[in-house]
Amino acid sequence: MSIRYYLVSTIVVVVLTVAVSWWQQKKTAKEIFIVFCQVVLLLAVLLGAVVGFAELLEHFGIARSGFIIKGEELR
Repeated sequence: MSIRYYLVSTIVVVVLTVAVSWWQQKKTAKEIFIVFCQVVLLLAVLLGAVVGFAELLEHFGIARSGFIIKGEELR
């Protein structure tokens, strides 16, 4: 997997963490760390939902097997 994906993911997480922390007026490091964990968890759940939905579409024959990038192809 290219370093570009790691860099973009890091930037997205940091920007979302800063934006949510500013919006909720979090000031301490502990509060910001909790927001960071929530952002990472939310992104993981969203990614899991997208991958799961793609697998479901593939299972029912609505989409072809190349519909989503498989984990083996990323290595």
